[in-house]
Amino acid sequence: MKTVILTHRVKDFATWKPIYDADNARRTNAGLKEIAVGADANNRQEVYMIFQTQDIDRAMKMMNDPDLAAAMERAGVISKPKLILLD
Repeated sequence: MKTVILTHRVKDFATWKPIYDADNARRTNAGLKEIAVGADANNRQEVYMIFQTQDIDRAMKMMNDPDLAAAMERAGVISKPKLILLD
């Protein structure tokens, strides 16, 4: 089991979160189990997502999906996501 930590900046967390929530099926289909999602308490534009997965290749394929990039743009993501992978 791998732990995946993703972070990126958003224009507005309150706008981003409902769009993120509506895209849950994509993450589930990619084998990602959500552990925690939230904004930095001191900077609400910095968003963190923590997942577990048994198939990192499947998860990475989803993260490189152009449809996901379009959804992120609609949600107001303003930085390239940073990925941390833990064993």
